[in-house]
Amino acid sequence: MAGMGNEIWQAAGRLLRTPVFTLAGALTLALAIGANATIFAVVQRVVLNPLPYPESDQLVRLEHGSPRINVLSGIGMTTGLYYQYQRARTLERVAIYRAGESTMVGTGEPERIQVARTTPTLAPVLRVPPALGRWFTEEEGSPGAPLVAILSHGLWTRRFGGSVGVLGASITLDGVPATVIGIMPASFAFPEPRTDAWLPAPISRATGFGLPFGYVGVGRLRPGATVADARAELNTLIADLPHAYPGDRGVLGNIAGNGALHSTAITLKEATVGDVSRALWILLAAVGLVLLVACANVANLFLVRSEARQREVAVRRALGAGSGGIARFFLSESVLLSAAGGVIGLALASSAVGLLVTWGPATLPRLEEIRIDMVAIVFTFALSLLAALAFGSIPLLRGAPLAASLHELGRGNTASRGRHRTRQFLMGGQIALALVLLVASGLMVRSFKNLRAFDPGFDATSALTFRIGLPDRAYPTRAAAATAHYAILDRLSAIPGVTAVSASTGLPLADACFGNTILVQGRDISDGRPLPLARLCAVSGGYVEAMGVRLLRGRGIDRDDVERSQPNVVVNQAFVDTVFPIGDPIGQRIRSNAPPRTTPRPEGTGGSAWDGGAPPWLTIVGIVSNTPFTALAERNATPMVYMPMSIAGGPDIPAIAMLGPPITVMSYVVRSATSPSALLPAVRGAINGVDLTLAVSQVSTLEDMLDRASAQMAFTMVLLTIAAGVALLLGLIGTYGVISYIVSQRAGEIGVRIALGAQPGNVAGLILRQGGTVAFAGIAVGFGTAFAGSRLVESLLYDVSPRDPAIFAGTTLMLLGVALLACWLPARRAARINPVAALRAG
Repeated sequence: MAGMGNEIWQAAGRLLRTPVFTLAGALTLALAIGANATIFAVVQRVVLNPLPYPESDQLVRLEHGSPRINVLSGIGMTTGLYYQYQRARTLERVAIYRAGESTMVGTGEPERIQVARTTPTLAPVLRVPPALGRWFTEEEGSPGAPLVAILSHGLWTRRFGGSVGVLGASITLDGVPATVIGIMPASFAFPEPRTDAWLPAPISRATGFGLPFGYVGVGRLRPGATVADARAELNTLIADLPHAYPGDRGVLGNIAGNGALHSTAITLKEATVGDVSRALWILLAAVGLVLLVACANVANLFLVRSEARQREVAVRRALGAGSGGIARFFLSESVLLSAAGGVIGLALASSAVGLLVTWGPATLPRLEEIRIDMVAIVFTFALSLLAALAFGSIPLLRGAPLAASLHELGRGNTASRGRHRTRQFLMGGQIALALVLLVASGLMVRSFKNLRAFDPGFDATSALTFRIGLPDRAYPTRAAAATAHYAILDRLSAIPGVTAVSASTGLPLADACFGNTILVQGRDISDGRPLPLARLCAVSGGYVEAMGVRLLRGRGIDRDDVERSQPNVVVNQAFVDTVFPIGDPIGQRIRSNAPPRTTPRPEGTGGSAWDGGAPPWLTIVGIVSNTPFTALAERNATPMVYMPMSIAGGPDIPAIAMLGPPITVMSYVVRSATSPSALLPAVRGAINGVDLTLAVSQVSTLEDMLDRASAQMAFTMVLLTIAAGVALLLGLIGTYGVISYIVSQRAGEIGVRIALGAQPGNVAGLILRQGGTVAFAGIAVGFGTAFAGSRLVESLLYDVSPRDPAIFAGTTLMLLGVALLACWLPARRAARINPVAALRAG
């Protein structure tokens, strides 16, 4: 042990005496190890680490699909399904929740906060109790019970200064007093990190099956049960719905009937992570390739260093040093160099992770959990040790014979062909790996370019967006809500510079509009074919102009349609392609598919638009361009129906009526001739002029919305491009270094050739041909590897083939040019060697 410590001490001295070599090797390794540590921290926290709940592998997301409406999954839950699933023996507990917003007033400026309305069973399902106070009870979750609230740690500290005195105090949410009964832990972020408060969902078994499917379900498996077991049992319970809710129109007349609904339950972790895991694994593989390139680079440095010291090694052998002593001689330096690279790399990774958490895409799941923990630290130093063994053992495999090293003439001997082959092999490997990364990054760059060139179907320039929610208590009817929205719209349109203004229950890429199957007047549905599914959005007049949506045929919804509650609608091209592939849709009548109601028409619901029976027939008056609904790169456009907000849902309209989305919460679009951000003070003043208690949320621009939609692809593209750039730089340096060293070792031979009449151009050509041959071989291997593995990144691409010939050709030619340049520079120097000086030095 003392001998090893002494060897390390001596190795440290040798490294300090060669600062250029030490700094070059340490920084090269630090860059590669830091990149690996950063991406590993992301993969470990997002993909590998369990969710932050006890026994989280037992948690499942209760999803549903229906072949009857061609929806594979994502339908959601109803209250009836929640009570039905209480009977499941494979599930220990079941909970449902619905994410939304509420306006909080009374503790400063009105603020629109994110809330989750949930059943009292959520805390037992997740097994996370409040850090202070308690969770709500079954009685507090019943309809008509006084409202209680549980605050997030973030809202508690931001709005109430972390005072425990808030427990038992009253806050006002949407005009309703709520008693604060608990504070959740700082680490609790369900269903999403931005959730500010949890409120009881006022549900009851007496409401029947319940529509629409507006809740999300989560359950905990019993010990020994699997997700497949749960799916099978839940399908049995779904089939029993007609017996559980006899005569319920929601069961008999909707997708839950006739076996059309089925369970697609998945683990909560799978639902949380989604498809991002593939992208993260690809990024981890990419930075792994960068580390291999870095190791090849440092290995070449060590080969040069070891050959310059073969005589010293031979003396050690002659004095009795065994193989172990020689191994310690080389490995002590490589371990120290890797350790230095690991420490610097860990510091770089820590900074990179901090930047990632701050600036990373909001769509990256579990972003707030990413950090450098002990697992990442252990991984980093294990990687450093492996790197040390990888490049530190190469000189041991290429040691010179003892007699040749001790011979006096050994100093002048040129390096053997075997050693040149080792360096050339490492050089070719660097080029091959660099090409693989360049192709991957080129595909991502082309994909991102195509995504940003995607036509969203609306004009995103100079448009401000925000949301406003009206409290049900202050605006108890649909008519009152519509009047308030138009009062705000009138004030907004009077702001100088504003050219158009409108409101909608759902903007592209931002909101989930109400969805349901559609009936066409006069069309027979008795043949059992799936009914078309569409999203229904309620809009104010002028929506087409404010959004800059292209009007393809007919006209848009105008203010007269809204004020007179006219049953006129505008549909998009995807709706026409789905519902009316043949014929003229203008003038056709459609309606939301819902069971008829027998209750009288509530007051203020817009006269003849809805009489309390079935939803009204709506006349198509216009066709507009498609706009993306969930993602820019969605494969199929979503059929959309835009209706006047005065005939949609409201606080006084039963949810089962399914007329359209409730207009309590609306997203506004203000188009201006000036900078949208400069409008904010005037916008706030306009809203205050109508109601001082209203809060504005989700303030953004349409351009920012497009940026967020492409943020995840941009994140992957940037990291892959950085990895490819680093690999290309290291490959360039490695190629230049190998050819330069070969030239220096063959200086005597080159001098003889020139002295015997060889032309400098021929000498340069010889060196260039030798280096180019290695470069061509590396490119050939890299090309084949990239071509064979390109399918691995196919799921990350948009509108580009994973074997795009232009990308493969462009990156190959670029790398070939760079490699030949790296070979030509030392070849040119070889052609200028003075033969007299070279022969004298030899």
